Amino acid sequence: MPKKAIMKLLLVAFVASLFFVIPAPAGLKIAGWHLFGIFAGAILALILQPLPEAAVLILAVTAAGMFAVPLKDVLVGYTDGTLWLIVIAVMISIGFKKSGLARRIGLTLISRFGTTSLRLGYILSFLDLLLATSTPAAPARGGGIVYPLAEGVIDACGSKAGTSPRRIGAYLTILMYTICMTTGSLFMTGMGPNLLNVRIAQQTLGIDVSWGLWTIAAFPGFIGFLLIPYLIYKVYPPDLTSLGGIRQSAGQQLAAMGLVTRSEYYAGFVFLTILGLWATGSITQLDATLVAFIGLSLMLLLRVVEWKDLAEAKEAWALLTWFGAILGLSAGLSSTGFFSWLAVFMKEMIPVQGLGTYAVLVIITFLATVPHYLFASLVGYVAAFSPLLFSFIAATGVPKYPAFFLVAYLMVISSTLTHYGNGLGPLLFAKGYTEKKAWWLLGLMVTVLHAVLYLVIGTAYWKWIGLWY
Repeated sequence: MPKKAIMKLLLVAFVASLFFVIPAPAGLKIAGWHLFGIFAGAILALILQPLPEAAVLILAVTAAGMFAVPLKDVLVGYTDGTLWLIVIAVMISIGFKKSGLARRIGLTLISRFGTTSLRLGYILSFLDLLLATSTPAAPARGGGIVYPLAEGVIDACGSKAGTSPRRIGAYLTILMYTICMTTGSLFMTGMGPNLLNVRIAQQTLGIDVSWGLWTIAAFPGFIGFLLIPYLIYKVYPPDLTSLGGIRQSAGQQLAAMGLVTRSEYYAGFVFLTILGLWATGSITQLDATLVAFIGLSLMLLLRVVEWKDLAEAKEAWALLTWFGAILGLSAGLSSTGFFSWLAVFMKEMIPVQGLGTYAVLVIITFLATVPHYLFASLVGYVAAFSPLLFSFIAATGVPKYPAFFLVAYLMVISSTLTHYGNGLGPLLFAKGYTEKKAWWLLGLMVTVLHAVLYLVIGTAYWKWIGLWY
């Protein structure tokens, strides 16, 4: 092992070991404190990268089982439905690519609309916006529907993860993730946890939020949605900006593909089937993960994809290994009461007496975003922190609706802070186009952008439409 990697591992081990030397704070179980130390070390290792991510998380799971909690409490992450939704979505995308449908659609988008990379980014973003009105699972919407279309564009442009990621692949990949989190915040049905936030707020704050009110109040977020493709294009530009030459070539390649094949028709049938089932989930009561399994089963039955193709899908199995581990570590922390303790600790440590309304809203914004670095699940984040935040809001006396919308919108958008903050992140990060440093920095930019939009434009807008109470 290189000396540099050894030094990084020693630093990670030192940080984790501090939590075994320093006594656990009052009110927190020793197991929870020790596990948090291992979790903190794992996050540091994900940043420093002394080993591949899957290897880092396997070591973390081993350490957790040896020194903190029973191993079964951590392995529960591998039974999480969201994890399997992500893995199956990857496998479905393999079927779309193998059938040729993704490539055909990508070539069509380029030949008809692809004058620039930026324009294609906006087209794919608006598609995600449309789907967010009825498809509440980000891995399903972004990973199973929109990103396979983006992959068709990426492949048609000759952008490869190993050799030419910045040609266009890196731009479209990070854009599709940040856009999916943004659109998921704009509609009550854009993300499953949005409905949980509404229910908790109703119980804690006594407010009622309808689908229409949620979307109307999200006006600053729609501004953010329009800005993101352009901002990422400027900050993290693709090497391929003008698609003039590519557009002509795409038309020729499309013609060379000939008529639509039977495999493409089958893939299109599966695509429309799962889209319809995801869109009508509130009516059929079919779980999004079950819908993904149905889609993959249809692909296997119709021979769109073979088991051999899935068995060789390294990205899917690597994803299963490391994201299941990080979900398990997060679940282990929850089982030890760590997040409940952290919520109480934060509430006691933050003084609000004598502060003005706007200052308290800034604190609420901070609380709704920064803790997301510790969570690998948006559902877990909302379930653990929303009751605290809404209780905090009730105790401060700030206007309830503005405070609620700050929490509800920014909890979703702060998923962009890391590549594991939402189930879609690991799926797209595993494609290998975008480096971790750029992912985290761009995610921070998007989160800060929306925080500013809601604190500046949002507060004035909510007063204007009569929500300042």
